[in-house]
Amino acid sequence: MLGLPMLLGLLLRPTGAGFCLALAALAVFLARPPLRRVFTGQRDAAQVRALLLFTALAISGGTAALALAGPRFLVPLAASAPLVVLALWADTRRAVRSLAVELAAQGAFAGLAAAMVAAGGAPQAEALRVWVLATLVGGANLAHVRRFLGNAHGLPAVELRRRALPVHGIHLLLAGTSALLLLSRGPAGLLWTAWTGLLYLRAVQPWQPLPARTLGWREGGLSVGSLLLLWRALAS
Repeated sequence: MLGLPMLLGLLLRPTGAGFCLALAALAVFLARPPLRRVFTGQRDAAQVRALLLFTALAISGGTAALALAGPRFLVPLAASAPLVVLALWADTRRAVRSLAVELAAQGAFAGLAAAMVAAGGAPQAEALRVWVLATLVGGANLAHVRRFLGNAHGLPAVELRRRALPVHGIHLLLAGTSALLLLSRGPAGLLWTAWTGLLYLRAVQPWQPLPARTLGWREGGLSVGSLLLLWRALAS
């Protein structure tokens, strides 16, 4: 959820400010376990020290990015701040398995990619485009994984049908948005839009059990392919 937006931002605008923002976001992500323990009353000296360390790293990274790039990246960060707060709140409550919360977290992570490209000098409209597409790619993957796990765990048919609805909705929204925003960008945009169709077909195929290693290689390869193709389409 964090890796694709972070790498996408670095590929699109490889700047020192973007790297500092990536480090700050990673620090915030790693601060989640100690933050959860502190908020639930399970604090101890080690957890407090870890939370203070990650907080200091996040502030240092953000300050360095501000010094290098100026305030231009604060717009996408401010826009994604409510999603960050919601995701952190849900994490402290351990309410992290609902699709709505996971989509909010994905939108927050995608805001990092938007901030990184804005820090690199991209117009705000381009940052918004990156944010929307990174959110939809991550959201489509989340819906697919939830449906796959539901089948693997033998959930009732009514729950499986409920989990299938977001798979169709988010993948179709991703394909339509990609066609609208990127199809006019030449072969790279066309290839990416076609790739979203492949992702959709992957997600709706009948479920069948797969060895963990096979599943890992397949999903990992698709994630890498998505990252590279989306990067080329956005950069064209």
